[in-house]
Amino acid sequence: MTFDDNLNDHVLAAVANLRTHDVSQRHTDRLRRRCHVVLLAEPGRNLAVDRKHRAPVGRVIGQVLGGAWCLAYLVEIILRAAAAL
Repeated sequence: MTFDDNLNDHVLAAVANLRTHDVSQRHTDRLRRRCHVVLLAEPGRNLAVDRKHRAPVGRVIGQVLGGAWCLAYLVEIILRAAAAL
């Protein structure tokens, strides 16, 4: 991949030619009202209470998986950077 590949990219050219489309103010207000109604209708959940009662093993597994994902991502970035040189 070179710097000039973006100049020959047909997908990027097609995206650049798309028109912008904005939503009408009436539709925006109606959607906002609907969202507020749905959010107010749902019973509130306290996430701090959920985390407090969750098993410590579940917290550790989640953190280990998240750390492994970040490590794999970092390794991939380093490999791609090394390949670009």
